[in-house]
Amino acid sequence: METKKESSSKRTPIQSALTRPLVEAIGKCFLLLSGTTEEVQDPNDESKTIPRAVYEVRVISSKTRLPIGTVLTVKIKGGKSVITDEENKKLLLGLEKNKVVAFDDLSHWNFNGNEGLSASGMRVLEVSPQEAMNL
Repeated sequence: METKKESSSKRTPIQSALTRPLVEAIGKCFLLLSGTTEEVQDPNDESKTIPRAVYEVRVISSKTRLPIGTVLTVKIKGGKSVITDEENKKLLLGLEKNKVVAFDDLSHWNFNGNEGLSASGMRVLEVSPQEAMNL
């Protein structure tokens, strides 16, 4: 049973908000902040690494339990980021047009006091951030 302290945890804000389906907690689409690729050890072969795309996104839907502006990290195992270093720099400096993205098979995990988001893919949507706020 969750106590009041656990329900307002800073380490697991998604889990705390996740009293409803995931889409109600965080929304369907997000504002892209950055995309990188990290190498992680292959669990089946210690001598190999596999790529994992890591996307930083901001909640932009006004119909979520998490506040607009909350920054989330979504990881896609076995994939490389579709965002280049140059695009990351332009996004950071505000030189790149804001990209609204959605994730395929988005799922949430919570283990040993940590949590995260995983997906099987990421798509850039042809909607403005203003339109996405109402989705």
